[in-house]
Amino acid sequence: MRRLAILLTFTSSVFGASSTETKDISQAGIQTAFRILQKEYIRSSDLTFDVLNRAALSGLLQRLDFGAELVPRTSEAKSGARTGVQAELLTPQTGYLRPREFTQRETKELEQHLRDFVGKKVGHLILDLRSPSPPGDFDDAADMLSLFVPKGEVLFKMKQMGQTASEVEMNSREPVWTKPLLVLVDDETNNLGETIAAVLRERKQALLIGAPTRGGAVRYETVPVDADWSLRFARAEVLLEDDSSVFKKGLQPDFAVSMPTSLKRQVYHATDAADVKSSIIDKPRPRFNEAALVANTNPELDSYLKRSAGQALPEDAPKPSDTVLQRAVDLITARTLFQSAQIDWNRKTPANHEPPARRAIPVTK
Repeated sequence: MRRLAILLTFTSSVFGASSTETKDISQAGIQTAFRILQKEYIRSSDLTFDVLNRAALSGLLQRLDFGAELVPRTSEAKSGARTGVQAELLTPQTGYLRPREFTQRETKELEQHLRDFVGKKVGHLILDLRSPSPPGDFDDAADMLSLFVPKGEVLFKMKQMGQTASEVEMNSREPVWTKPLLVLVDDETNNLGETIAAVLRERKQALLIGAPTRGGAVRYETVPVDADWSLRFARAEVLLEDDSSVFKKGLQPDFAVSMPTSLKRQVYHATDAADVKSSIIDKPRPRFNEAALVANTNPELDSYLKRSAGQALPEDAPKPSDTVLQRAVDLITARTLFQSAQIDWNRKTPANHEPPARRAIPVTK
């Protein structure tokens, strides 16, 4: 009975007056409800201490959301998913980089690709931080940020549980990329990607495109709790240079572009074995034109015959397109066009300049 009282007290502290699930019921009311169910419920024998204990833990984890979660210990082993940085030139002036796991090895790859882009005089960079990867080490986040942030500047701060002072991460090296930068984010951006995006946006070095992030910029610690499960929980909070936090708040993109998570994963799977450019460029359907006439072919007739025979056509199953990346490229294209336009806004028409008089045309009868 004493064990049940302890559980009831713990449960009432978890689901207190602020919990919407308990309709603002008092702690005494919660304990009374548990006791009534233990005695009067039609199957009160099912409400064992083990059942109540599991329900309390499940409710606590649900309340903490991604602040704490149980993860299978088998997931701690290396998965067979593809790793490394995906790099590509979408246009001669636009580079694309997507780290998949945010590891130390990928940081070195990222630096190599950035130096290659700089050597090719690439003017714009799109950094894709939407990869669905598990939480990472913030030493790797600091190393990645050092590729963009000026030397001697604050990268971010870490505030440990129970401490008033914060650990300050400084950049001790010269950056590699100092040109315009667009960052792609969504609700699958992990804790390192969210921190990188938050720092670059706060420093006004990047614009964010995509969907709001979930607000998981924290350092996690994973502790085994039994032979099969581990508890992953937030141990330290990331603070920006002005001591602001994005934990539980997330980042709102500067340009919101919605894209279903399932479609994004299809795009990633398709572009892992091909180029990224194929996900933003639509291939037109073959038509009968002058080139076909010279070649003595008729693509439209061929398609009609295949369709009549019940055969599938390539356009029946179009490749998934990355809407977020498309909008990022469109934004860069528009910016480049505006910057290249030579417009003299201060040009004035001389006072003595008059439009030429129109000559009258005689009317003949």
